[in-house]
Amino acid sequence: MTSTTLLVLAVGASLAYANGSNDVSKGIATLVGSGVTDYRRAVAWGTAWTGLGALLGVVLASAMLATFGNGLLTPAAMSDSVGTLAALAGAAGWVLLATRAGLPVSTTHAIVGSLVGVAAWGYGVDAVKWGALGGKVVLPLLASPLASLLITRVLLQAIRRHRSRSGEL
Repeated sequence: MTSTTLLVLAVGASLAYANGSNDVSKGIATLVGSGVTDYRRAVAWGTAWTGLGALLGVVLASAMLATFGNGLLTPAAMSDSVGTLAALAGAAGWVLLATRAGLPVSTTHAIVGSLVGVAAWGYGVDAVKWGALGGKVVLPLLASPLASLLITRVLLQAIRRHRSRSGEL
């Protein structure tokens, strides 16, 4: 392995660490705060499920990898290991900083922002496939809360109808 490859792997590992340090605490806090378990069991539970999620992510995330890997940027912007390193470092730095400051943060958003920022800055704004970014990333981010609200409303109405017919309140 070259030193550049090792550096990219090390920075990628720091992004994985940042993601884990941010995400696993949410599940642990919920388990402990609700009184389901003590913090030691919650940490073990969070570690196990985060590890399993990472493994499943490797297996099941081919569509997301295709989007990030060749769907958002032109081939010229994807061919440089320095750009890859900059994108990983930017995302890892942002997630670590936001986590340390107690700010809500999404690792996925940090990666997308970092990729787009590195491509636009290093290769020009034409290196970003803006239509793909809008259709594959921005639109789903905007539509998913609305879809969730709609689905929740439909389910609540169905539950209320069922309860009123069965005499439950």
